[in-house]
Amino acid sequence: MMRNRTADRALVVYGANPVLELLRSGHPVGDLYLAPGPRMHELAAAARARDVSFIEERDRGALGRRAGSPHHQGAVALVPGFRYAPLDRLCGPECRSALLLDGLQDPRNLGAIIRTARAAGLAGVVVPQDRSVAVTGVVAATSAGLVFGIPIVRVPNLVRAMTTLKDAGYWLVGLTSDAPRRLGDLDRPERVAVVLGGEGEGLRPLVLRACDFVASIPMAPGVDSLNVAVAAGIALYTLVNPASGTS
Repeated sequence: MMRNRTADRALVVYGANPVLELLRSGHPVGDLYLAPGPRMHELAAAARARDVSFIEERDRGALGRRAGSPHHQGAVALVPGFRYAPLDRLCGPECRSALLLDGLQDPRNLGAIIRTARAAGLAGVVVPQDRSVAVTGVVAATSAGLVFGIPIVRVPNLVRAMTTLKDAGYWLVGLTSDAPRRLGDLDRPERVAVVLGGEGEGLRPLVLRACDFVASIPMAPGVDSLNVAVAAGIALYTLVNPASGTS
């Protein structure tokens, strides 16, 4: 079993929705700062439900400095380290779909993809420990806090993780722009894991060879690529039933 790993440093979570989702989750919360505003009552109630104390910060400039962003919406929380899930969390019989990301670098793309994955009901998202962005405050903000509502697995070896998922009954579908088979032509597997490459480079050869199927998203002439977060949304809603997270 691959062990759970936490991020290397504390995480600053900012924004009303991300902080609210953090408080509603089981993730540990350190210091919490709230400014008077329309969401303060809701956030304070969620903090009390978790027995988390908070500091009322009336200086919104000071709050912005704590967040590292002016877009804090009156809520900033410090998390001692993001709690990643173990890979075997995705291998239970109730898990039917997952997403693997190979070498994603932009935290905004990761946050957008996690938000879509949560909306599509996926069992979890897998990222490699190296050559990939980790969960950051920007990821939490871009995902609207949904990063705290879906298992995020961080593995030392993505190909080995793919083998583990195969052994658990997943079919692995990789996306490339030049694959002759179109995504919509694939039958929906009973258990599916979509595999996407990073910005620009796409899937590494070893990862590509480990996929069971490789498919492309059809595009109009003159367009040869999509933003990876957009491609993820198309692939997930093509292969996964959003109502249940099943294929």
